[in-house]
Amino acid sequence: MAPREISIGFLLIPLQALDMVGPMDILANITHDMVSFISPDRAEQLSAPKITFHHIGPTMDPVQATGNLHIKPTTTIAECPKLDYLLVGGPMPDYAHNVPAEMKAFMRERSEGVKTIFTTCTGGLVLAATGLLDGLEATTNHTLIRPHGEQIGPRVKWDERKNWVVAGGGKFWTAAGAGAGMDMMAEWVRQEFSQELLDFSTMGLEWQPRDVDGKGVRYMNGRMEIVEA
Repeated sequence: MAPREISIGFLLIPLQALDMVGPMDILANITHDMVSFISPDRAEQLSAPKITFHHIGPTMDPVQATGNLHIKPTTTIAECPKLDYLLVGGPMPDYAHNVPAEMKAFMRERSEGVKTIFTTCTGGLVLAATGLLDGLEATTNHTLIRPHGEQIGPRVKWDERKNWVVAGGGKFWTAAGAGAGMDMMAEWVRQEFSQELLDFSTMGLEWQPRDVDGKGVRYMNGRMEIVEA
């Protein structure tokens, strides 16, 4: 059977680098190519997907993230191909208060075609600015829900406790801080694929995810040992 093919876009705004790179590397470690490299016979057994990553900017100019990291887009909001998933990382709150009209339009338009929009940290504020989260439960960096969340998304049902929130029948997955965004993506991989495929990612990252309440969960470490919670 041919590997499942997935297309995921990362919206390039002046964001916290880990908000995007953390979830992206979790996904990169479950790709068919990566699993085949580590264990050739397991890629087919675990249905490891082929994933195409798109980095979407307003233009093709590099976008500055934290730490003076400049990320070069692979496409623009005007030319971005069809996506299955979209992730919005977190900028400083002032950006969320003034999201450019073309960025809002892009998120609203793509929300109709993608299976899921993920947000990490203040990416939840950015998505709230589009109105897409109105009436739904969501979260963002917990310390910023008041006042920023309540100002930007007054109709959003903000959760100040959960590591991440799933709403809209699975359409929207919103996470708190950058680390919570990684936890969220790990849980999505577990649900969408399997614990065994997620193990390849945690093994490569030498990293233990947490559950929705912030408690460490069972994972595989870099010595290929299962570590119970």
